[in-house]
Amino acid sequence: MKGCEDMLSMYTGFLCYSCRNEFILLSEELERTKGYLVCPYCTSRKVKKQNSTDNLKECMKEKVYKRVRGAIRQVTR
Repeated sequence: MKGCEDMLSMYTGFLCYSCRNEFILLSEELERTKGYLVCPYCTSRKVKKQNSTDNLKECMKEKVYKRVRGAIRQVTR
């Protein structure tokens, strides 16, 4: 398939330097916010882009997650 190299990945993972939590955003949501990005846990602007992928499981494989009342939460080790 020609032209697939230019497509953005669907998911982008970020790591907050302040609270050390990881969060995942849809790439189109990231474009819509036009660069204003804060941690959803502590509202710090000190975030680092970890990885971009089309598969959500690849973004989540480095951390430990569990389901709490139907929502997926990150668990600290």
